Amino acid sequence: MGGLCLYQKLQADRVLIDPPVGSREELFAAFAELFARTGGVTDPAEVVAHLKEREAILSTGIGRGVAVPHAQIEGLGKVLVAASTHPSGLADYPSLDGEPIRLAFCLLGDATTAAPHLAGLARIARLARRSDELEPLINATTGEEFVAALKRLEGEG
Repeated sequence: MGGLCLYQKLQADRVLIDPPVGSREELFAAFAELFARTGGVTDPAEVVAHLKEREAILSTGIGRGVAVPHAQIEGLGKVLVAASTHPSGLADYPSLDGEPIRLAFCLLGDATTAAPHLAGLARIARLARRSDELEPLINATTGEEFVAALKRLEGEG
């Protein structure tokens, strides 16, 4: 991801708009199915297992209503990004500040993509600090609208 912006890595068909999930585990499953459906991975169960394994270390609910579930999947060879919106909040997702999750970005990579993977996590952390500016993302009604709002937020639109 290096110098790239998130919107350049996020395809509109990898944005879940207010998905019908009630927990962190259900969200992980939704992301895994999304990556499988859009050609990013072949084994959704492996994705869920790796996301849960990473989550067991420390919650990826980084605060201010933002979560960044992420994992390394051996042999992936690329960074994959997906996002989800939760306008009414996903309370069953522990976060550092106890706030319900309203926006999640999911990143997958492998050992060969560690640098861009970390760059993506850092970019999302910077966006989270601008929580007052995230409403256009949270309230997007389509993946295209989400990506366009992200492009504007990242100063490219």
